[in-house]
Amino acid sequence: MASYLYVLSIGPVQDFIAAARRTKDLWYGSYLLSVISKAAAREISHYKGDLIFPGLDKGDSRLESLESDFNVANVILARLPEGSESPEVINEKAQDAAKRVWIDLAEKAKKEAGKLVLQDKIGQDIWKDQVDDAIEFYSAWIEEGASYKKDRMKVMRLLAGRKSIRNFRQPKGFFGIPKSSLDGARESVIQKDKSLPKWLSMKLRLSDGEQLCAIGLTKRLGRQPDGKNAVFPSVVRVAADPWIRGIRNHPDDKANRILDEIEACCREGEINSFSTGIGDRLYQEFRSDGHILYPSRLARAKEDLKKILDKDEYNPYKGDPDKLDRIEKAVNQLQKKDDGGLGLGEPNQYLAVLKADGDRMGKALSEIDSVGDHRAFSGLLAEFASEAKRIVEEEYHGCMVFSGGDDVLAFLPLDTCLGAARALHDGFREKGEKLTALQCDSGIPLTLSVGIAIGHYLEPLENLLNFGNEAEKAAKDGRDAQDERDGLAVHIYPRSGAPIKIREKWLPEKANGLDERLRKWAKMHCENKLPDSVAYEMRELAEDYKDWKTPSKGEADKLRDLIASDALRLLKRKTGSLEQVPLQKDDLKGMLMNEEPYQAISRMAAELILARRIAVAMKQAGDEKSPKQERQTQEVA
Repeated sequence: MASYLYVLSIGPVQDFIAAARRTKDLWYGSYLLSVISKAAAREISHYKGDLIFPGLDKGDSRLESLESDFNVANVILARLPEGSESPEVINEKAQDAAKRVWIDLAEKAKKEAGKLVLQDKIGQDIWKDQVDDAIEFYSAWIEEGASYKKDRMKVMRLLAGRKSIRNFRQPKGFFGIPKSSLDGARESVIQKDKSLPKWLSMKLRLSDGEQLCAIGLTKRLGRQPDGKNAVFPSVVRVAADPWIRGIRNHPDDKANRILDEIEACCREGEINSFSTGIGDRLYQEFRSDGHILYPSRLARAKEDLKKILDKDEYNPYKGDPDKLDRIEKAVNQLQKKDDGGLGLGEPNQYLAVLKADGDRMGKALSEIDSVGDHRAFSGLLAEFASEAKRIVEEEYHGCMVFSGGDDVLAFLPLDTCLGAARALHDGFREKGEKLTALQCDSGIPLTLSVGIAIGHYLEPLENLLNFGNEAEKAAKDGRDAQDERDGLAVHIYPRSGAPIKIREKWLPEKANGLDERLRKWAKMHCENKLPDSVAYEMRELAEDYKDWKTPSKGEADKLRDLIASDALRLLKRKTGSLEQVPLQKDDLKGMLMNEEPYQAISRMAAELILARRIAVAMKQAGDEKSPKQERQTQEVA
């Protein structure tokens, strides 16, 4: 019998991941696709297939346990050696295994819906049709030849061709049924003539008129394969984390005890109308989504509660008004200065979306010429994925949405996002050196481009993700071929005003790169060595150079010297002394290299404005001296 190279692609990615209104939708969709793909990969290995991507052996605990944190991408590549089952059989077995896991998880969500008195409100025909039709499979295989490199290129071309013709199934629409609010493609499974009670809509976090299809409802009520509740922190909890940590860093003070009281109210009883749990793994300093820590959201929660208390005979939220009154009193005591309050102010309202992607990965893969090297390549990517999750969640207080090889999506607090970006980039560089060595000829250097998008927690999730995508794209795009890729882009999207976008190629540590400059500026803000107004005065300075043209080569150094002196004089005036200026003249001249004067000074002003925003979160985290002062919020325009 012949041996084969086999590839299986599972989707649709859009329905499982991209269609999301809440972070739980986003994370669980990614989790679903990974678990389904893991089941298919496990089945291939059970039928004597040698997995190449992911590069795991049969019996590996990361593969055998569907509950493991190991992510499996939705494209699986394997070698089917002589003596294994035929490609047709293995293809069918892998798809059946993936379908079984998906149906099991969907049924767990449906059972959860039954606990919420939702079972009789689900259209059973629509549910079954959508669950049976949810997953798409595309596969290809070829008989192995003398060159693995050529075989891989050929089977991937066949897969691309198979995807291009798609599976054109006859549509099974249901007349008069509203579409899902998440993707607009499938009908809602919630029957039109059986509207949900207000308390249940609140429990499901459904806005007025929002509808969910079978995939959407599964993501909203999803469980893990072992039946445990699948939860994920909200963007609000991520934004508020520096403020919460600032209080928890001082366990014996009054603020900590008050925060304990608020947390106890949020966790009192099985469910409530104003908070959701975040599980037992992340953000254990305050195990709630944090909405009620913001006075405007707390007031909204009280108003929403008034609308539902008199509507239904059964209502599990009847005790919530008393809880919210207790929470409001405690929040005021923490945040306001009146009547003996601690005056800590509101939590920070911004968070960072971090997206990272390996550079030139496709080209590097095309240079690998053996199954063994490709498996080693996959193994190194798996190691980085696990390391990336640890870096984000354990070292930098973030939450990982997806980490699959060289692809990372995470939410992070503002005070830690730059440190996480640096740690991910340098960690990938170490793996990249080993990955480069596996390429047969070219030895393409592999790097990681990182985009950070800073946005308000009230921004729609779709917008936040688009911001992250734009930042990642900017990180890869340089001014020329030498400058492209291996970049860091930091964008901020304020609630009012135009976004600010900065991009620079990564520099080694202690080489005064973009991340180090931003942290230096932010630290000076925290230490009150850099007044808030300096950022905007630097922007005004930039306007003075707006119409200046790039001089001839002989005059360029002289012009840079003049601009650097101007900027240095401004910084000196604002900081009070030359010793406190964060950058010296040579540093400033270096930042002006190869740019128009207006663009260079504008970029410096943009860095100061960005750093000012980051400094707010750093102050609230309050790790250093003067804890109470460090925790106080400074309002940012």
